[in-house]
Amino acid sequence: MASEEIRLVLPAQSRYVDVAVATMEALADRCGIDAEGVAAIRAQVYEAVGERLSHCVGESVVLSYEVGDGFLGVRLVDDTSYAQT
Repeated sequence: MASEEIRLVLPAQSRYVDVAVATMEALADRCGIDAEGVAAIRAQVYEAVGERLSHCVGESVVLSYEVGDGFLGVRLVDDTSYAQT
């Protein structure tokens, strides 16, 4: 499976953090990431998105998910924060 990029644009509101996490969990399942890897990246996504929202001046938060065979990377666009398994 070649690496693919998926972008998710969410309103800059804390109630949408769970959407970012649910997306990560669904993609991790497709990549074959084990439960331990999912748990590790879940905590990082919650922390990074929560931090971004606390300093957000725009109307949206953009996440980029990089999906590959056995690999999932998550990055906040225009940010250096990056979580991967």
